[in-house]
Amino acid sequence: MAQFSQAADKNVQSKRNHRIYQSLTRVLGSRDGQRSFLNRASALSVTIVIGMFLITSASAQEQRHAYNEYTYWFGGAFENGHAFSSTIGGRNYQLESRYERLMYWKEPFAVRWVFDMVPVALVGDPHTYNGHRAYAYGVGGSPIGAQVNFVHYRRVEPFLTSGGGFLYFNHQMFGATHFNFTAQLGGGVQLFTPSRRAALDIGYKYHHISNANLGNQNPGMDSHMLFIGLSLFR
Repeated sequence: MAQFSQAADKNVQSKRNHRIYQSLTRVLGSRDGQRSFLNRASALSVTIVIGMFLITSASAQEQRHAYNEYTYWFGGAFENGHAFSSTIGGRNYQLESRYERLMYWKEPFAVRWVFDMVPVALVGDPHTYNGHRAYAYGVGGSPIGAQVNFVHYRRVEPFLTSGGGFLYFNHQMFGATHFNFTAQLGGGVQLFTPSRRAALDIGYKYHHISNANLGNQNPGMDSHMLFIGLSLFR
């Protein structure tokens, strides 16, 4: 009886396996079943590939485009300009600490908002009572600025930069006021390291100082300046 029961159980299991096999054969054996199976498999594969591509692209973009840039420039004037001032014989030296925030990136341009601090400015004022140049120390900043980089190359990026702000000096400048406004427009090139985490900055800018007629007189001073500095990207 035990042997008969075991044989019956094997027979039932065999019939179940045969029915499952026949069902799969009917589904995959028909053209509609094959087409449905292939469509579902293809859709799943495409979904996986697209998902991996988007994740990889997002990761690569995040690594490629640093949103924060910290820059330190030292600049000095080699000659006075006369676009907005007739002053000659003046001198202008500045140490700048800049923060740039990436606002837009799409080849061939990257646009950054610039906040510029000037912890030290040394300006030689030729407008003195004895005709000799007198130096004054100033401090200030430029909260309104922009920088546009041309991002076609990985290791070299030319750029344009501009800004407007103020400087406050330890004595009256140009025989008028302690407080003066500033404006600047320039350009240069950033030479990147292989990791693009740092860059050497070299450039030129046209710099203007004046009191915007807040004083009794407003001779102002324009300067042709060269600068060099270091940018760190995070």
